[in-house]
Amino acid sequence: MTRERAGDGSAARQFGRMANVYAEAEDRRYPEDFILGLCDPDEDDLHLDVGTGPGTIAGILAPLVGGVVGTDVSPEMLDLFETRTPGGRSVLADAHRLPFNEGSFTLVTCGSVFHHLEDPASAVDEVARVLRPGGRFLLIDMAGPENPGRREARDEVERVRDPSHVHILAPSRVHAFLEAAGFEIKAEERQVEDKRDEDWARVAGADLEKVREALRLRQKVAAGFLALRWEGDGFIMRRERAYYLAVRL
Repeated sequence: MTRERAGDGSAARQFGRMANVYAEAEDRRYPEDFILGLCDPDEDDLHLDVGTGPGTIAGILAPLVGGVVGTDVSPEMLDLFETRTPGGRSVLADAHRLPFNEGSFTLVTCGSVFHHLEDPASAVDEVARVLRPGGRFLLIDMAGPENPGRREARDEVERVRDPSHVHILAPSRVHAFLEAAGFEIKAEERQVEDKRDEDWARVAGADLEKVREALRLRQKVAAGFLALRWEGDGFIMRRERAYYLAVRL
């Protein structure tokens, strides 16, 4: 495989440090039927997976498309992508600056990246630039609360767990980014799951007691989650992931 290099930052350090642990959890993250049903892959598709990590989404789609490229800011993640995505091409690149020509792809996916981005609107613009007219963009990320106070509480807790977290995005903000970049949203799905605090902290290499204290301090607003409860010897968070399928006009 060929790897091209560019990019750096706190997300690169965080995910490089935790690559193998993250990959183990990532394999259970995205239901395959969600990905295939929304993307509707075709053998003529040229697929770009932005922030591919260990290649979880790319691995689902690779056997069904004509070619796949995975970008990430972490060399360690791209090492995993290469072992798990035969025939794929890895590119070390920042989502804000994709090193591809206009209209290079017919299908772009991006899973759980946007809450790490300083300027998510520019990243959506970059996807629009490298996607052909009529091409599909599947954006997946945590669904943030629309209420500003609850969203701020969620951001504070997320940063205790993972310092590379920037902002969780409310669905209304994602809609605005996509529409401003020339996309039409065709479908939107939600995935709700319960997560134990110890598992959540472990994947990020975080101090469990600090995470629990952050959750405890914001318990009145459920720390910005759908629900938060103490059960047994720890917290359980109910969280929501959003899947946005958009078509470039």
